[in-house]
Amino acid sequence: MSGAKRRTIRAPRKIPIKVGDRLYMWWKSRSPKEKEKLGESTCIRIAPITITELGVSCEDIGVKCHCLDLFAKCDGFNNWQELIEFFEKTHGLPFTGVLIEWDSIKSPF
Repeated sequence: MSGAKRRTIRAPRKIPIKVGDRLYMWWKSRSPKEKEKLGESTCIRIAPITITELGVSCEDIGVKCHCLDLFAKCDGFNNWQELIEFFEKTHGLPFTGVLIEWDSIKSPF
């Protein structure tokens, strides 16, 4: 809600998101009664990403072991361990997908 989160990690899509695409931000998007639109933005970067228990491999991002907690926090997790547990449970490891970054969010109000 604060606009601090400016990226997400997603599994590959049938129709991939491209730089310049309009992105719609939702809170609880899969709960029809609780769903809330947070705003819209524009995709500014897409990069292939692989996540393993030992680290991250992402085009143009040099993530070193001491930066993994910061990497996880930038994606909305409390720390690296929480990120790893989520991806292992949700997708399995190693995870291969895309890192999607966006411009500032324009409020729907």
